[in-house]
Amino acid sequence: MRLAATAQMKELDRTAIEERKIPSLDLMERAAGAVAKKVLQITGKNDRNRQIAIFCGPGNNGGDGVAAARLLMERGREVRIFLVGDRKKMTPDSLAMEQKLLATGGKLEAYAADSSEQQEWIENSACLVDALFGVGLKRPVTGDFLSAVRRMNHAPCPVVSCDIPSGIDGDTGNVLGEAVRADCTVTFTCSKYGLEQGDGKEYAGTVEVAPIGIPEELICQVLGS
Repeated sequence: MRLAATAQMKELDRTAIEERKIPSLDLMERAAGAVAKKVLQITGKNDRNRQIAIFCGPGNNGGDGVAAARLLMERGREVRIFLVGDRKKMTPDSLAMEQKLLATGGKLEAYAADSSEQQEWIENSACLVDALFGVGLKRPVTGDFLSAVRRMNHAPCPVVSCDIPSGIDGDTGNVLGEAVRADCTVTFTCSKYGLEQGDGKEYAGTVEVAPIGIPEELICQVLGS
């Protein structure tokens, strides 16, 4: 299995977007499509399994979650999307995906750690999506992010993580304080060292690699294989 370090993924994304002129929103849309497809597989066609809760950080990993929410809504799912963290830190791509979400009739609501109403929705969901942090996280999870991680871990339903479980170091697989225990991780382009070693191998659950439109020859060029 081809593995990538955090720095390699950053360079791969940069080269694809800046040099190969692949629109970053197209990459995000494909990543979101893979996540939405997995959620639909897990929840199936049963009408009782229509409720989905998605936890999004302000970065591009959160943008994947916002886009996945829109795609799930278009497939008839009842989706609530919780923004964890500072709205002012949302990336341009995440903001663009929010505009598409709004056009579909959805909304990005602020996560409230002390909300019993949100807690009830989360506990009654058929599936949760973890889109808090990507592979670049290097600091312990704290504050509302830690609260969201704990809520996902205590929920009685499957959790799908985007790219890597939030709280796992993308290079070592170490737990950064606490981390999401996913049932499945949909990782993009290629697997990551942090998913295949250390605690990451246990926390990731089943790992599925989803292509998002980066050319194979470019992947080989950056990864040296």
